[in-house]
Amino acid sequence: MFGNRVKDKLDEWIYFFKNSEVKDSFSAKGLKEAGARLDEMKLSEKERKEYNAYLKKLRDIASEQHTKMADAQDLINQGINKGEERKEKEIILEMSKEGFSIPQIAKIVKKSEQVVRQIIEDQLNK
Repeated sequence: MFGNRVKDKLDEWIYFFKNSEVKDSFSAKGLKEAGARLDEMKLSEKERKEYNAYLKKLRDIASEQHTKMADAQDLINQGINKGEERKEKEIILEMSKEGFSIPQIAKIVKKSEQVVRQIIEDQLNK
C-alpha cells in the first residue's frame, strides 16, 4: 500500500488501522464487523447506552416474532393433526357402515380394535 491506495485485502486492513475507517468498497473478511465495533467505541457513554438499549429492543422484538412464528406453526400442526384424526374417524365410520368388521377396519387403518370400537360406539351414542 502506497499512501492510501488499496490494492488487496491486507491493504484494506492496513487502511482501517491507519484511518479508523472502513470504505463501502472494502470486502476483507471481518472488516465490516470491526468497523461497526469501532463506530460503537467512538460513541459517548450516553450514546452507547442509547445504542445498547436500541439493540436490546431489536433483540426483544426479534425474539417475540420468533416465538409468535413458533406458536403459529404449532397451531398449524395441531390443526393438521385434528384434520387427519377427523378424516380417519370418517373413514372408520364409513367402513363400518359398509359392513367391514372391527378387526378388518383396525387392520386397514392400522389402529387397535379397541380404538376402532370406541370410535364407532362414540358415533352411535351421539
